Amino acid sequence: MSNWKKNLLILGLLTGAVAAPLTLRDKGAEGADQADLRLDVITPHTETLRREFGEAFSAYWEKKSGDSVYVNFLVPGGTSECVRVIGNGFEAAAERGEVGCGIDVFFGGGAYDFAIQAKQERFEKLRIFETRSELFKKGGIPASLGGETFYDPDHTWVGSVLSSFGICYNTDLLLERGLPDPVSWDDLGDPRYIHGIALADTTKSSSVTKSFEMLVQQKIQEELSAAGPEEEWERVVARGWDASMNLIQRIGANARYFTDSSAKIPRDVAQGNAVAGMCIDFYGRTTSETLKQADGSSRLQYIMPSGGSSISVDPVAVLKGAPHPELAQAFVEFVLSREGQMLWAAPPGSVPGPKYRALRRLPIRPDLYRGSSLEVMIDGEAMPFEQAKKFSYDRKLTGHLFSPLRAIIRIMCIDSHDEMKAAWEALIAAGFPPKATARFHDVSAVGYNLAGGPIKASLKASKIEAVKIMNQLGGFFRENYKEAQRLAEEGL
Repeated sequence: MSNWKKNLLILGLLTGAVAAPLTLRDKGAEGADQADLRLDVITPHTETLRREFGEAFSAYWEKKSGDSVYVNFLVPGGTSECVRVIGNGFEAAAERGEVGCGIDVFFGGGAYDFAIQAKQERFEKLRIFETRSELFKKGGIPASLGGETFYDPDHTWVGSVLSSFGICYNTDLLLERGLPDPVSWDDLGDPRYIHGIALADTTKSSSVTKSFEMLVQQKIQEELSAAGPEEEWERVVARGWDASMNLIQRIGANARYFTDSSAKIPRDVAQGNAVAGMCIDFYGRTTSETLKQADGSSRLQYIMPSGGSSISVDPVAVLKGAPHPELAQAFVEFVLSREGQMLWAAPPGSVPGPKYRALRRLPIRPDLYRGSSLEVMIDGEAMPFEQAKKFSYDRKLTGHLFSPLRAIIRIMCIDSHDEMKAAWEALIAAGFPPKATARFHDVSAVGYNLAGGPIKASLKASKIEAVKIMNQLGGFFRENYKEAQRLAEEGL
């Protein structure tokens, strides 16, 4: 790279890093300039959640210290965009011989992204493991559950709230189509849902990729459970992977669109723009809450497919080089306090609890699922620590395939969506003739071993190699879908 290009790149990174706390500031940032302190928190969380936690922490800190604090939430988009801003900031700081990105706290997103940031040594150790060590002893927050990690073994990040993945659906539109309530991932691949599924771009949303990974896990584990003792493990896993890819194809073919924001899915389903969608639990529950009628009913419902999702966490971490390290550590301690945890779960007006709107999320602290705390929780009956026993996430099956899965779904379902939809419509019209159906479901180019081998290697090698493999696979699927359409139209 020539010197002027390198300098331009560095200047761009520096400008972005310095400007981030200002340009990404929450809308309506009244009081920011009057407060004694400012805490910069980068997050993919919704405005409702930001308002509740921002005001509650400000009140907590002023009562504790006498100083006022403004929580400046930086919202570049989803988790992937947050990670990109953090990465750019650290790279710019490194060019100056410094450490950090000018931001204090990373709040929300998936454990996968936090684990990567921790591996790159971008987080400080959290003092809560010392100041509130009782929270992590027997009967407290587990290190892992059902195969999911709840906090970093080196104590650089910790789960702040529980998450699961499932289906949101519009009861009115189901009635119009004569469809029963969905209960499994397979239901979303039913041809009767054509043009009715709302999905998000997996390359923009970690939560949606995680929901697809849950689907893949379930299909592989079903194959492993049904396999005979003489069958090779690798062969059975590969068969389960192919079955999951085929289900994802059917769901993708039913998709009305792929949005950049997973938060948009339940809103669109509620408004009647889609019949159902895949979403993270709290997006489904909070949207349902906003539509609740006087009799308690809501046209937007959410369900976690039985045995179809693990219970994972949305973490929180203090970034290295945080401008306000003491305040950042205090924010983490507040989030895990009873006062902070009940913001997630209690109805508005409860003390402790949210002021404006129910967040409909499940606390990570097991000790709160009993007594008076459980009684006040809106979704306490979900009993997540019991639900976690029904599904065990096996990291060795798909943990190494998270990034390839993102790319494969984009290639297979998003980039070639026009060809996919045309083939799907032809298959439905023809009654799914066998030869055409087999061609549509040909996923040989993205098999289990290929996904974890050459595809993963190409995606990691360089941007040029990544584009090359994506173009190659894109051509494979587009050609397959066109041929499947032709065969279906000929009744073959």
